Amino acid sequence: MAARPRDRSRRDWPAGLREPRPGYFTWRNPATGKDLAIGRVSIAQAKREANEALAFVLSDKPALLERIQGKDNTIADLLDKMPASPVYNTAKSNRSLDKKIREGLGQIACGGLSVAHCAKFIEDEADAGRKRSAQALRSRLHAVCSRGRALGWIDENPVEPTSKPVAKTARSRLTLDQFRLILDKAPEIAPWLPGAMLVALISGMDRDTVSKLERKAIGKEFLTINRAKTGIWLEIPLSLRMDAMGMTLLDALSACRSNVVSKYMVHHRKTYRAGVEAGSPVFVDRISKAFTEARDIAGITGENAPTFHEIRSLSKRTYMAQGNVDTKALLGHKSESAAAIYADPRGIEPVRVKVS
Repeated sequence: MAARPRDRSRRDWPAGLREPRPGYFTWRNPATGKDLAIGRVSIAQAKREANEALAFVLSDKPALLERIQGKDNTIADLLDKMPASPVYNTAKSNRSLDKKIREGLGQIACGGLSVAHCAKFIEDEADAGRKRSAQALRSRLHAVCSRGRALGWIDENPVEPTSKPVAKTARSRLTLDQFRLILDKAPEIAPWLPGAMLVALISGMDRDTVSKLERKAIGKEFLTINRAKTGIWLEIPLSLRMDAMGMTLLDALSACRSNVVSKYMVHHRKTYRAGVEAGSPVFVDRISKAFTEARDIAGITGENAPTFHEIRSLSKRTYMAQGNVDTKALLGHKSESAAAIYADPRGIEPVRVKVS
């Protein structure tokens, strides 16, 4: 059947303008397909309002040049362009953050992402009581937008002017006395836990490095390790001594010995189930959980009680008091700001004034 011929009297009407009833006008938004009422107005006013609305909708549509330059690509498209981190934990964290960014900002065109969009996205997370998460989201979004600038999809990084969320650190630092109390209870939890704690304290290693530490890393004079998080290679003298513990690094490594054949220093002493066999490495989550159990038995409890990770800060602070160890190099920090974080006692002990 042939289409109904168009009313010649409406040839100059703006696209989308309709008159369903005499003298009553509506306009259909081409972007959404929804009809919006204009009302009972003159035909001249109806045309004017329809033209204004049409111009506004079309102004948001990227021009051909912008599409060629990639300016109509969305934040979701940009997330797909982000390189994956070679570090497992970082890659896992980035995937979680990218999911939130995709849900909150994914449909916005890169060229249309504003400071207001970013500020609201970050502040909504902080207002929900997740200030640590808000900090991480801001950092990740800043990296995403920097990638957009490198691709030519974004002119200026809209995250730059936004405020950095401030989160008060709740977790308490670990003291040497507390460490000794937990160390005494550690054998009750797992036979490998005392060795893991001592290696972490004397070497300043993080739990990921402790978990993956292999026997072949021990040389004649040095322990050679690769920090999983930063990729930095370190050579730590086996003679490194912590005076407060009366122990060297070699002594701490010796505490990991058992009659089980394993290439890992911190390993299970018996088979529990498939995947957790005698000689297999102890994974990081199990190390943290075992430490928490020993800590609770030692009577150090509370919502803000220190975790295994706090051994790293304790190591730095103890060596700083000792005075003869380059703690920045020992912990594998690239910047002074990172080193300062671990040096902060968070009020559990006074900061000593040094006089030379």
